[in-house]
Amino acid sequence: MKEQILKYFFLSLLYIFSFNSMIYSQWTLQNNGLKFWHWGNAIDACDSNTAVIAVDSTLFETEDGGNNWQKVINPLVGNGELSDVSIIDKSHFWIATYNGAILATSNGGNNWTVQFYDTSKTRFMDYVKMFDLNNGVAIGDAVGNNPFLFLTTTNGGKDWISANYNDFQGGLSEDTWRPISFVSPSIGYFNMSRGEPPYQLLKTIDGGKSWLMDTNYSNSGILIKFHNESLGLVVSVQLLLPGLNFAFTRTIDGGNNWETFNLPSNDFPAYASDLEFVPGHPSELWFVDLVNLYFSSDTGRTWAEQKIYSNNLNGSEIVFSDSTHGWLLCDSGKVFHTSNNGGIITAVSPAISNTPSEYLLKQNYPNPFNPSTTIHYEIPFNGFVTLKVYDILGNVVKTLVNQYQAKAKYDINFNADNLASGIYLYRLRAGSFILTKKMLLLK
Repeated sequence: MKEQILKYFFLSLLYIFSFNSMIYSQWTLQNNGLKFWHWGNAIDACDSNTAVIAVDSTLFETEDGGNNWQKVINPLVGNGELSDVSIIDKSHFWIATYNGAILATSNGGNNWTVQFYDTSKTRFMDYVKMFDLNNGVAIGDAVGNNPFLFLTTTNGGKDWISANYNDFQGGLSEDTWRPISFVSPSIGYFNMSRGEPPYQLLKTIDGGKSWLMDTNYSNSGILIKFHNESLGLVVSVQLLLPGLNFAFTRTIDGGNNWETFNLPSNDFPAYASDLEFVPGHPSELWFVDLVNLYFSSDTGRTWAEQKIYSNNLNGSEIVFSDSTHGWLLCDSGKVFHTSNNGGIITAVSPAISNTPSEYLLKQNYPNPFNPSTTIHYEIPFNGFVTLKVYDILGNVVKTLVNQYQAKAKYDINFNADNLASGIYLYRLRAGSFILTKKMLLLK
């Protein structure tokens, strides 16, 4: 009898544990060393242990996966809050401020340099994104009827050069960095607010010097996130009488065509806080609004709620440094960390099953091909990666990859349907590694 009671007791515990594991994702609240804040403005991470959060007017950093947080010396210029943060490594990070400044540190926040501050050009800096120690972009609201401010740098912010001199007078970002998504120093998307809707979704391929209007996107985007030049999701709002309709819209061809899916919840659709692709797994995304956290394994077509907190999350921003380590910053003094993709098993393919030990670019397969082939490459370190296809004269005919990537193995599909038969070259550039191979298109 006693053995049966003990058996029942342990089975009950196992059932409770299993039930809770199914309901609650494996995100840990990590607030040690943090003070309460009202607004979680921005977060960024460079590896599994190192992250920086901008909350209200204060910056905090962790180098041990969130177990302990340290306040960084207050870097503000004048009065105002921090609007965005970008980190490359433990020493180098950049911040943007509500009063229009860009500041940088090269020693982990002990000292700061004001890299940009010109209130005649902007009084609100919305966005800063560094892709490596040299190349980055920044965006600020226009002052009066002046042009909207697009800045680029190629020397770590020592010089921020305006890329726009005449366009989008009086333009502003509706919600700081949320309607902005750059995947490289040259390629980015932006949904600008200039008064009454609908707002035009814009695309640049030259760092903001010129903008393409023909993205075929007919709604207003309140949150934009692109994985690369081709794949992106937008939380859209349509003006449909007698009210508004909110949805996900997805493109897989750089904005030429769009699909529409339902939001996982319409509790607070206008406060869609952030979207994040899982590095190395473009079909997997996390989405947070003011209430809940959701996960999609089919590139946003369907979503499952991931319960990690008993009350409303008040979510603000999500960032992943690799395919398993992620951070979720919230308002009201909360930050969560996961070291296993929220406890969700990621579909592992041979292309990303383990971490490579060296750079590698394989021969495309099939070869010869018509019209599609797959290019496999491996990078052993996080960094900025480009993969381009050239014709035999050295002209670029397709840019397949042009973004910061986590260390992993990748398979990239190349479709040459619009190209003529012949020999083509593909070149991988990652850090100091450069390798070029030939392939043959036969139609």
